[in-house]
Amino acid sequence: MTDLLHRIRDEAKRRGAAFADARVVERFMTSIARQDGRADKLSQNSTRGLGVRVLKDGAWGFASAADFDDASAIVCLDTAVRMAEASKARIEEPGIVAQIEPTVDRVMSPYEKDPRSVPLERKMQALAAFEKEAADLCGDKLANSVLTYYDLAQKETICNTFGTLVENNVVRTLVSTMIVAKDGSIRQRGTARIGRLAGFELVEQIDPEEFTRKAARQAVSLLEAKPAPAGKFPVIFHPSITGLLTHEAIGHNAEADHILGGQSIIEGKLGEQIASDVVTIIDDATLPGIWGSYKYDSEGVPSERRVLIERGKLVGYMHSLETAAKLGVQPNGSARADGYHNRPIVRMSNTFIQPGDMTFEEMLKGIDLGIFLTGAEYGYVFCERGQYTCHAGEAYMIRNGELAEHLRDVSVSGMTLETLMNIDAVSNDFEMKMPGSCGKEGQAMPVDNGGPYVRVKELVVGGHA
Repeated sequence: MTDLLHRIRDEAKRRGAAFADARVVERFMTSIARQDGRADKLSQNSTRGLGVRVLKDGAWGFASAADFDDASAIVCLDTAVRMAEASKARIEEPGIVAQIEPTVDRVMSPYEKDPRSVPLERKMQALAAFEKEAADLCGDKLANSVLTYYDLAQKETICNTFGTLVENNVVRTLVSTMIVAKDGSIRQRGTARIGRLAGFELVEQIDPEEFTRKAARQAVSLLEAKPAPAGKFPVIFHPSITGLLTHEAIGHNAEADHILGGQSIIEGKLGEQIASDVVTIIDDATLPGIWGSYKYDSEGVPSERRVLIERGKLVGYMHSLETAAKLGVQPNGSARADGYHNRPIVRMSNTFIQPGDMTFEEMLKGIDLGIFLTGAEYGYVFCERGQYTCHAGEAYMIRNGELAEHLRDVSVSGMTLETLMNIDAVSNDFEMKMPGSCGKEGQAMPVDNGGPYVRVKELVVGGHA
């Protein structure tokens, strides 16, 4: 394999490429879904393929091949070179890449039990046992139960014309659940998910009290919760909501390809104060064992702890080799590709707000009437407009500095930079338990997010007037 990648690299240089890389990605993946007491969907597959990228005369060419041999690998290079040559007359801005020192390394994410060695039946039994815990707690209020299991073992080998040769081995395991409870016409759901850079030992170490029982208890309790009021309120975010806001509202805006494409509200604002001085936002791919972590990105660049906002001031973006070159900075290992058939693009990893120095109780005391949001579900952002929305399945009213009545189905929305400026308190707690998959340009990438409790002076809350 190494000899073939070196031949592709050398042949690309011989054909006039200013830069070229070749990536071989080998994957083995299992996915299981269990619903309402029975197995629903099961898939298990392995893939192996090659992606070749060439920069020639300022134009990029990319091609891929599945289950390749030596001959088809060279054909793949031929195709990438021809695509670059065909594109050079049409490019508006020539492509460039930042020069980096070459790296030669082989890395493996740590795990105890290789999920590939665990029989499918054992994985299915684990889901059934978790589901029973939820069903026993819900009793006749159970309306729907959905549990999913996912594992991935991937080897990504990257070779480029700088001299880099990196073999990146990762093993990831994730389980999630959604429990729906009913009472007459009212239906509510509770969710939980646990995912890490780990093997099947992750599943064996899960306490049902922190997984399906927790989701079931949430669903049942929400049956008695009240609809949220509508209006403007001071709001405290649970760490899960903080992570959702950070990922959606600022994370995508700080991806440098969005900056160069004119799709970000923080374009041209480096060095400016764009958040309150209690806000520091970081994207860190080096955190041990966290779902979105990795040692090298898909360009063979070492991962980093990337500070995006420091004490409210915008100090950096996430970069690929190309965006770093165009903006005159060093690459920071943020380019990842979903499999062999996609090119690397700028992506987040683990994005969070850094903890502050207040306690949650101190944050509550500063509010006469407000809302505490917990139970993050989803969010979305309009990068160019600077607007975002976050939805929580659960919340509580805050009255006279204390948690009051239970609320359900609450959404908050606002302008990103206005919200960041209106954060007036950050707790000393920290939690990162939002493993998931982020989509961009048709590519799905493992990411995590979280942070402390965060207090916002005022937000628009969606609910019932």
